Amino acid sequence: MPAYFSLIMEYSRAELDFDNMKELTAYIKHAGLEFKGGTYHSANDTLEDIMEWNQKKLEEDFELDYDENADNDYKQMCFSYGGFSEVRGFIMNEEPIRGEYIFTLLIPQEEVHAEGHTYRKEAVEKLKALAAKLWILPKTKTVQTELELGEDIVPEIDIKEGAEPSACPFAIVSEKQFRRMDTSNYTVEHIEYGGVILIPKDIKLV
Repeated sequence: MPAYFSLIMEYSRAELDFDNMKELTAYIKHAGLEFKGGTYHSANDTLEDIMEWNQKKLEEDFELDYDENADNDYKQMCFSYGGFSEVRGFIMNEEPIRGEYIFTLLIPQEEVHAEGHTYRKEAVEKLKALAAKLWILPKTKTVQTELELGEDIVPEIDIKEGAEPSACPFAIVSEKQFRRMDTSNYTVEHIEYGGVILIPKDIKLV
């Protein structure tokens, strides 16, 4: 199994209502992610079927136990985007801290990351464009990126206190969060709907 690069969107359970997954589905389509199918036990489901299942799981505050059948878990989905060989999406509840959930997109790491602090420019530009469109969903708290062996993303509550988001190679935070941060070590790009893309200055794109 290859190492995976993660693009992670953070949401608060405090804003969970009856149509969160319907909203996310709409923005997934708007962002240009083309649904290819489910995985494992959801292989024949539509995107709407999968998201309806995930909505119910979130409303139940479900977390899979270690000894529980994986068929009970949140359903994953596969997409086509940007020429990447694989794009897989999934929901995780109570991540990265209790009271939150995340939507993650996984892409083979070698298609995004070259080595060290060096990333593939074309891939990063495609992912920035995707992230900027997903940021438009009003309930999105942060968009963060990480490599497989990296640390977990940083909760928004910690960013509010001055912590740096996971930006391997970029992150998106709100203008309000941005004003609280020391951003001297970032290249900054202000985007629509009150977002700021942060790229660490030691990142190289080739």
